[in-house]
Amino acid sequence: MTVMNTENMMTRRELSPEEEAMVAAGTFTPNTYRKSGYQSVGISTSYHFFDKDEFMFMGKSISYDQANSIVKMANGVLDAMNTGARGANKVDTTDEAFIRGFNSQLYLEYGMVWDGVPGSDF
Repeated sequence: MTVMNTENMMTRRELSPEEEAMVAAGTFTPNTYRKSGYQSVGISTSYHFFDKDEFMFMGKSISYDQANSIVKMANGVLDAMNTGARGANKVDTTDEAFIRGFNSQLYLEYGMVWDGVPGSDF
């Protein structure tokens, strides 16, 4: 009886990003930001165990990468506005000043203006 070497018979094929997105499902690793981080800047979330997590902004479906980009942008605006601020003087995502500053960046990057309403579960 002979043992067939299957290693030589297998070929390696890498998936394109589009193919990966089609087969990608839920994950055991957490998202980049907590749910509250996404929702505080208007991103609604729907987390799944076996399927991909879903994100919506202003009623429009957005990708995981776009959701992360928007939260990162918001955090940058908060950091800039709160430089040197302490205690009650800190700006948060519900303040009109933050919403105006965030919208100025959001409009330049995505052509959208946030209405200031936090996101929720859907």
